[in-house]
Amino acid sequence: MDQFEHYLQFQKEVTASKLKVIEQFQKGGRAKSNKRTSKIEIAHNVLNDAGKPLHVTEIVQLAKKTYDVQLDRDSIVSAILKKVKADKTFIRTAPNTFALKSYTSR
Repeated sequence: MDQFEHYLQFQKEVTASKLKVIEQFQKGGRAKSNKRTSKIEIAHNVLNDAGKPLHVTEIVQLAKKTYDVQLDRDSIVSAILKKVKADKTFIRTAPNTFALKSYTSR
């Protein structure tokens, strides 16, 4: 391909991208994000929003209420405990009660 052909291909791709955005706005929505939120990120967000330690039952309830995500109690406890044992992000304040590590610096 010569430079002009590369330029035309570039313009074609830019135009196609613009059309996708225009079509999305015409449908009344916005472009979908490809990024998914993991269950551990949801638990982190719930604890961050709460600003205090929460029992796993509260974490599961708030995840459902706030993010419309059903967390499996045993799975989320296991995932959080892995982070606690690795000394990352979460701390355990009582049995099945967790907080963000950043709370200790407040």
